[in-house]
Amino acid sequence: MAESEQENFLSPSQASEDSSQELDYLRSKVSDLSSLIETSIIINSTLELDALVRLVMEKAQSVMKAEASFVMLLNKEGDGLECTVALGEVGDQVKKIQLKIGEGIAGWVAQHGKPQIVPDVSNDPRFSSKTDNSTGFQTRSILAAPLMVKDKVIGVAEVINPLDGKPFDNDDLDLFSTFCRQVAMAIENTRMHKLKMEQQRLQHELESAKIIQESFMPESLPNLANPQFSIAAKSLPAAMVGGDFYDFIEFDSNTLGVAVGDVTGKGVPAALYMARLVSDFRQHAQRSRLPSVVFESLNRLLVERSRRGMFVTMQYGILNAEDGKFVYSNAGHIPYIRISNKLKIELLSGAKTIPLGIAPELEFEQASVQLKKGDFVVSITDGIIEAKNRAGEEYSLNRTLDMLSKSKGTAEEMVESLIADVQAFSEGTDQHDDLTVLAMQWN
Repeated sequence: MAESEQENFLSPSQASEDSSQELDYLRSKVSDLSSLIETSIIINSTLELDALVRLVMEKAQSVMKAEASFVMLLNKEGDGLECTVALGEVGDQVKKIQLKIGEGIAGWVAQHGKPQIVPDVSNDPRFSSKTDNSTGFQTRSILAAPLMVKDKVIGVAEVINPLDGKPFDNDDLDLFSTFCRQVAMAIENTRMHKLKMEQQRLQHELESAKIIQESFMPESLPNLANPQFSIAAKSLPAAMVGGDFYDFIEFDSNTLGVAVGDVTGKGVPAALYMARLVSDFRQHAQRSRLPSVVFESLNRLLVERSRRGMFVTMQYGILNAEDGKFVYSNAGHIPYIRISNKLKIELLSGAKTIPLGIAPELEFEQASVQLKKGDFVVSITDGIIEAKNRAGEEYSLNRTLDMLSKSKGTAEEMVESLIADVQAFSEGTDQHDDLTVLAMQWN
């Protein structure tokens, strides 16, 4: 046998030893793979964040054969780390620790988004002894990896002190990084689930709020004994609920109070303000048949309990259905629009004062108009004239007047045609404000 062949020849004992080492290595890899599969199962077992992260880190700590482990997540401000899960003999104390970005090994990993092996923390100037000093625990070696979602660091995970006393190596780092990817996935999944559940809860609450808000609006239009009078109204909130409203006060068979208002803002705050306002308005309207007096008492109440600068623009008028006289006041609202039976159109700009809820002890003006047979009086909120098209142009008051001057038919047809024209104008854009139109005609 040649000398070179003898040098490459392995004895049976050496071959057996190498095969055994290879088998042990393969078994180790199979075990690691099995642990990762178990982790995947754990991730699908619960959607409670702390419990889920704890289960995954328990598995990671066991596989990495470490004394302790913890997970720190970015705080809401994004400038620090807060401990979410800490395992080991001083885990409860570690959970109280917070680090700034860049502070300690965990802070460095969060700042740079790179995993780190620290064989001996005493030789690494980045190491912060804050945790050891507060808990009495002795950190010797650290394996740290970032938790990342879509290339964005959301936290850091660490395992500390190998049980066999040997430093962590690159194989450990690869395996732990895989665990950390699963931890990050689990955190993202639970957060997305929580967000979805919160959105569903909010949607349910908004639907309930819409039903409650609608209960404050008139369930049906007034049915006056005088057949010469007709009325129609429609309100479309920009969100599920809104701050626009209309209301009717039927004093007797021939006397009707008509109110339209627009609470500043939109959404839930405006809806809550509106609901209480409508209730207050109905009480105050029963005490006087003078719109100016009703506004003065209502304004004092709103100023007294003013919150966050909210106020309301409002119109209130009282119609005598027998003779067609309409007495009204205007608190900072778009003027009433009168359309004669000859389609002549005009703004009833009299009796206008500032909105309700801004300044105390205001005196509100009052005006009146004598309707003629076939005349309309129309009230709108600013969501109509401020509706925008794709080019950013507003529907405008002039366009509103032009549309109303061309309208024919009943009060209901006038309301529906104006709403439809505004929606056609702003098609392809989001409705940015509530839309409300009320029309009444004296026949």
